[in-house]
Amino acid sequence: MLSKDSTYRGRFAPSPTGPLHFGSLYTAVASYLQAKANDGKWLLRIDDLDSFRCKAEYTNKILHTLEQYQLEWDESVFYQRSRYDAYQQALNTLEQQNILYPCQCSRKDLSERHVRNGIYDGYCLNHPIIPNKAYSVRLKLPQTNISFTDAVQGTTQQRLQAQVGDFIMFRKDEIHAYHLAVVLDDHEQNITQVLRGYDLLHSTYRQIFLQQLLNIPTPDYAHIPVVNGPGGAKLSKQTFAEDVSLSPVRQTLISVLTHLSLKPPKELLTYRPHEILKWAVRHWSLKNISPETAIPFNHSLIGLYVITLFQ
Repeated sequence: MLSKDSTYRGRFAPSPTGPLHFGSLYTAVASYLQAKANDGKWLLRIDDLDSFRCKAEYTNKILHTLEQYQLEWDESVFYQRSRYDAYQQALNTLEQQNILYPCQCSRKDLSERHVRNGIYDGYCLNHPIIPNKAYSVRLKLPQTNISFTDAVQGTTQQRLQAQVGDFIMFRKDEIHAYHLAVVLDDHEQNITQVLRGYDLLHSTYRQIFLQQLLNIPTPDYAHIPVVNGPGGAKLSKQTFAEDVSLSPVRQTLISVLTHLSLKPPKELLTYRPHEILKWAVRHWSLKNISPETAIPFNHSLIGLYVITLFQ
């Protein structure tokens, strides 16, 4: 665990494309415990950048679910949808550095050119664009390595050009890219540590590179294992993970703590949710999280805690 520091600022940033499931609650609780164990603040950001996929009804449901589990955020909710001007200003800054270029490639184009592992081949960097046809904007990458030391996974590195390729900064549908938005939003909220799932670790190299280009400080990072379902796939909205607001709160919360390598005693089943969280804050340590990519979801734990409660 980091040293006690009242300036610690962590965040949870769900996208309102569906209700919260066990995997997202697991990440929310981990980031909450890390912030509170460091006498810091836990902030909530709604990543509603994609207006086509994000729905207000899901935003409201996410807020309600967090309240159900007594996960109280410390400042007003931060919404990406209000940040267009800030994203555009940053894009203009990158444009002035002559490192952006238009791209009209479709997924079909990339498939026909046998683009390997989705790593962009730079086609539009060397070919003129077609007039009056929509285009995205890509970032021209140098041959450079990005490395950082993750609080859970250790020191890692990536060769951006070779392993990712020039990535999109502004989409054809006129939406700013996630990587640009998250960098600017973390900076605006003064986030000191980003704790999130391992599935986002590979995004971190791109975000650090953007921080360097925009002269933005890089926060600390901690990527915890994601929770996989019975088939081995990450629990997600795409795999139809269950809405956690429909689960018994105390039992589900204790199951989350167990998945986070804590060892909650049976008597916690008689505690109210906020008391369970207080216990968890006292016993939390990021050092207990092993540097794995994923852990299996043990759904039977919730049922077991339900049975135990009524014995």
